This record gives sequence, structure tokens and C-alpha cells, in this order.
Amino acid sequence: MKPVKTIRDPIHGTITLNEIELELIDTPEFQRLRRIKQNGLCYLVYPAMNSTRFEHSLGVMYLAGRMAEHLELDNDNREILRVAALLHDIGHCAFSHTSDDILIKGGDSHEKNSSRIIMKSEISDILKNHGINPVEISGLANGEGNLGKIISSEIDIDKMDYLIRDSYYAGVAYGVIDLERIIYGVKMVDGEIFIKRGSIEAVESLLISRNLMYQTVYRHHTKRIVESMFRHAIDSLIKKGIVNYGEFIRMDDIDLIHALRNAGGYPGEIMNRIDNRRLFKTVFQGRMVSITENFRRDMAEKSMELEKKIAEDFGIDDGYLLLDIPGMKMPEFKILIESDNGSKFIDEISNLARALEKAEEEKLTLCIYTNTENREKMKEFNAERYIEFSQTRLRKFI
Repeated sequence: MKPVKTIRDPIHGTITLNEIELELIDTPEFQRLRRIKQNGLCYLVYPAMNSTRFEHSLGVMYLAGRMAEHLELDNDNREILRVAALLHDIGHCAFSHTSDDILIKGGDSHEKNSSRIIMKSEISDILKNHGINPVEISGLANGEGNLGKIISSEIDIDKMDYLIRDSYYAGVAYGVIDLERIIYGVKMVDGEIFIKRGSIEAVESLLISRNLMYQTVYRHHTKRIVESMFRHAIDSLIKKGIVNYGEFIRMDDIDLIHALRNAGGYPGEIMNRIDNRRLFKTVFQGRMVSITENFRRDMAEKSMELEKKIAEDFGIDDGYLLLDIPGMKMPEFKILIESDNGSKFIDEISNLARALEKAEEEKLTLCIYTNTENREKMKEFNAERYIEFSQTRLRKFI
């Protein structure tokens, strides 16, 4: 299919679009991505981080085309891969990953939402009109099947784009990776994606960039505080019935900010605090590596109850003590590298990868935040009293 339009992108240069891609981009569902920030509230820390899911999706589509050329896919599979890459983030809700916890509470995910939109909107009709099966695109966009792993897996074009793009907009020098060498080092055998041994240094460079971006940008302490506050405000907005869940998943950033600013009560106050940068402060910070793996899982499952228990013990009103537990998944360290006996995970053959994995685990911290008025109450907080929370009680762990 011949290109009908070109777009200038600060990361990849000229991106060409053909007829079907242009039709998909012009749908209301895709245009909505112009109003969904790529990195949530990160712009409050890095002022230029105002990029959106719209340009990221275009970048991933571009890299899908590059990968298809390298793998010598036929024209039909090349187009299918580009379309799936273009639509892979169509289901993100307002402020992207900041609102993921709200989706999880609703038994949902942005991947499921993407599938709904692909299957039940104008997008489905456009795909069918061009002889493309929406079910196949939905699966590929969510990482299913052999080609889907190019879009979503341990090493994928999604990560390649956002690491470079986010570092560019943050104004940091951590996202410099050798895209050419990684792409041309990819090998697909029996549905598995491998990296050729000769490209291992380029992949190690990607892991270094990822590690630095997570430590300095994605997990910046102020970003974590403001996004914890924001999630609690959204949760309150829905619990109070000011916005129902169905309305929430259709909102863009502008809709959600407007709803919060006009909500009154707790959600309105929290939004006002964020608008005027009167943020909560950290009153406790502890390393996750010092907590047993079983308890990490228990804490994640019971975080709301644990948060409520601590607040009650210290006489703090609901919503004014926030427990922030980071995720522990690091799939990038399970990238498959070609070896003499088939393949091995990169952390099995790369000392650098092992060191980065260990360093990341050691830097993960559990944090507790509260407003200035309650900081004095938390001076006597002893984390050792609040370990291994169960349905009915807290048990001491030492």
C-alpha cells in the first residue's frame, strides 16, 4: 500500500502513513491519544515531559515497519504488524499508567480496554473494509502470537521507542541506545524472539538506559508522591459516584482534571494541592529487598488494608496517609540471547545484566506519605510492627 502522508517526528524523523493507517489515526478513538500524556504527571518534575500516547504510537508503528523489513515479512504481515503497533495503546486511560490501579480494581486493564475499542468501534469497520481481522489485530496489539512478541515482550519495539522518546522529552541523556544493532540482532525461531550473540552489547546498553530512566525519571520520588495522591483522588471520585467507572475509562486527561477540580471534598482538595504543588511528604522509606518475597506479594494484595490500619493507629483520616509499594517485575532481564546450546537468559550470561538486575532490586523502596499537618504524628512510626498483614490482623515479623 502506497504512502499517502508523512509526519515529522523528533525521534525517528519522517514517518510515512498509508491509507488504512491514516484512516485509523483519524478516528475519534485514536485522536483521543493526543490528550493522554505518555508519562502521567511526570511533567510536574520534568516540565518538558508533555509527550502523548499519540506520538508514541506512531513511533512504535514506525519501528514495527523497520522490524518487519529486517525479518523479511511479506507485505500482508508487515501491514498487520504496523497496524497492531499503531493501536497497541489505544486503550490507555487518562494519564496512562497513573490510572492503571483503578482499572485493576475494576477487574480490567488497558490491554483489555484496547481490545474492546478495536473490536467495538469504528476501528473494527475500517480494519474489515481493508480485509484485516480485528480479532487478529487485538491479539497482536496485546503481545499474543509470534508477531505479537515484537510489540510486547521482554525486548520489544514499545520499550525501544519509549526509552528514547522519554529521555528526549525529560532532557536527560540516559535513553541513548543502538536501535540499529538491536533490531538487526533480533532473530525469531519457532515463535521465540532471540538476540544474536553479536548484539548483546547493544542490549546491555538498553538495560543500562532502562535502569537509569527508572531510577531518575519513572520512579522519581516527587513523581511517586504526586501520582499516589492522584490515584487516591480518582478512587474517591469513583467511590463517591461523582464519576462512574464506565465514564472514567472513556475520559482523557482534560476530562479527568475537570472532574477532579469540580468534585469538591477529598478529590477536589487533592487536585487543588497538586495544582498548587502542596504535595504530601515522605515519612517512611524502606528497601523492598529487606522484605521476604512472600510478604512482598502479601503487601501488594493487602496494601489498602495495611494503609488503612496504619492510618487508624496514628489517628490520620482516610486518604491522608498513602502507602506506595513499587512493582517488582523486571522482565527485561529475561531477554533470550542466542547461545551454542539454543538460548539463555541475558542475566545468565551477562555479568553486567546481573549487576543491573541486583542494583535495581536494591533500589526499590516502599514509601509512606502524608500531609504536613500529620507528619508529627508519624514520628513514632516503626515499620517492624507492620509486617505480614492478613485478613484479620497484623503479625510481627521479627
